[in-house]
Amino acid sequence: MLDRIGSYLDCFDEPENWAVATIVSVRGSAPSAVGTSMAVSADLRIIGSLSGGCVESSVAASAQDAIAAGGIRRESYGPDGTPFGAAGLGVALTCGGEIEVLIQPLVSADLDALRELARQDTRTRAALTRELQDEDGARFTVTEHRPAAPRLILSGVHDFSFHLAQLGVQAGWRVELVDLRPAFATQERVPAGALLHVGHPASVITELLGQDHDPQQSTWTGVCVMTHHPDLDVPVLDAALRWQSLSSDDDAARCFLGAMGSRSSAARRDAALNELGHSQAARDRVVSPLGLDLGAQSPPEAAVSMMAQLIAAKSTHSGGTPLNQTSGPINTSRPRSLSLIEEMAV
Repeated sequence: MLDRIGSYLDCFDEPENWAVATIVSVRGSAPSAVGTSMAVSADLRIIGSLSGGCVESSVAASAQDAIAAGGIRRESYGPDGTPFGAAGLGVALTCGGEIEVLIQPLVSADLDALRELARQDTRTRAALTRELQDEDGARFTVTEHRPAAPRLILSGVHDFSFHLAQLGVQAGWRVELVDLRPAFATQERVPAGALLHVGHPASVITELLGQDHDPQQSTWTGVCVMTHHPDLDVPVLDAALRWQSLSSDDDAARCFLGAMGSRSSAARRDAALNELGHSQAARDRVVSPLGLDLGAQSPPEAAVSMMAQLIAAKSTHSGGTPLNQTSGPINTSRPRSLSLIEEMAV
């Protein structure tokens, strides 16, 4: 429920008309991670998605039944349309894995607690524990954790950074843009949901990196130079590298440094950083040119190539290989078996 709890705020005002379905257990290949949720109303209004379609109609029907009965349900779906391999007929989970879905009518929820969580910034850490009892009388606890969102700091405001920032916002990241030039650093030139700082990028970004120790801030940060001005981009990289050198190994590893531009721009920056005393090992941490080779030709396409590399770096994944040329699990960052449920003695 935590995944999109802010979208459910209006539902909490009509608890008798809504239920929330949450994936609480997965085994094997599943379309969505544990914690993914979907709200369903008595008249079949739907917010969110659980599986991309394959079992959602069945979940929605079960949610309507749960609303009418006023009781909590636990539904299971497997690859052969059976609950976790048991004999019978039902809706198949076509990806081949197994999921368990908790369906809770909101009349049985702690609405005050949910409203408080719904009003929080969805990019900060949060936890939600529910002690429940299903229609068979079984008591259990469900605990969801929402990690802090990744953070993306962009130096320079222009078309490329706008589209990269927009992708970051859409992915749920904390996005901040910095520019020294007042004519460029205007709120109209950054996407909704991103923060804008006007000031010297090196100074502002050093301050922002220092804030990363706040437990409510992000756990991974990407700092990307998006300008081609030596007097702006080199000081940013210099400041970020010096911040890394003074940080713990864990903090330094959680900070990705990238720079957009041509290979000649990358070579110029590298030479300037060498003159400033940075070692080869330190300079090698600057990823430039930034982006995967997707054949991008426009600012929006270039932003996709850069965002793809940032996601791969955040996930410590090499990236760039088409999925149909790889083997094994597609979602390598997800556990193959995980449950949010702790059964309790009756």
